[in-house]
Amino acid sequence: MCLRVFCASILGMHVTRFQFNEYELLAVPVLHDNFVYLVCRGNEAVLIDAGEAKPVFKVLEENDLRLQKLLITHTHPDHIGGCQKIQDRLSVQSISPAVESGEFSMLGTVCRSISTPGHVAVHKVYYFPELNVLFAGDTIINGGCGRLLGGTPKQFFDSLQLIKQLSDKTRIFGGHDYLVANMEFALSTEPDNEDAKARLNLYRTDPSAAIFATLGEEKKTNPFLRVATAEKFAALRRRKDCF
Repeated sequence: MCLRVFCASILGMHVTRFQFNEYELLAVPVLHDNFVYLVCRGNEAVLIDAGEAKPVFKVLEENDLRLQKLLITHTHPDHIGGCQKIQDRLSVQSISPAVESGEFSMLGTVCRSISTPGHVAVHKVYYFPELNVLFAGDTIINGGCGRLLGGTPKQFFDSLQLIKQLSDKTRIFGGHDYLVANMEFALSTEPDNEDAKARLNLYRTDPSAAIFATLGEEKKTNPFLRVATAEKFAALRRRKDCF
């Protein structure tokens, strides 16, 4: 797999592009600190989450892309706020997180929908094993995880354990840029964690490299992936809620 990363400015926002052989992945900032993602092959694309419609329309137009499908991780407004406008204008099918977990073909490659309750009771992540990428929604968010807003600590812990079984080379694309706050919290739990210090420092010079880390890097820097039990996860999550 060949991976190249570069940024392009579109109407003042920065779209980060990752190249995986004949596939390109575009991380598109929307709203205040959210990301939505386009997986592209040629001029065909699949969108993951839709917090806002206008930036998506702009990126599709500027890159001459035809949207084929929309995958939703969960139904919070900052992840689906633009969904109806996109569906109405482009007549694309949306795959809800309520749909059963499964494996299907997307753009000539495999996509696995994996159930990861915890942040909310119904949440999916989308894993492209041939590309080694995971769209994690609010299950893993650059060095942290989402709040408990409907799921249980046991569900969330089990979901993270499931993701930890994937290849360490899997690149994680979460729903937000919370890197600074997450690394500051990580260092409050492990002050001598040199990997967390390095990731925070990297953010200052190369934000995309720090935000879009591999699972192996997450395991070194994300305290929620480093606890051994659901009880310890619950205690850590409560501590982060008050941080």
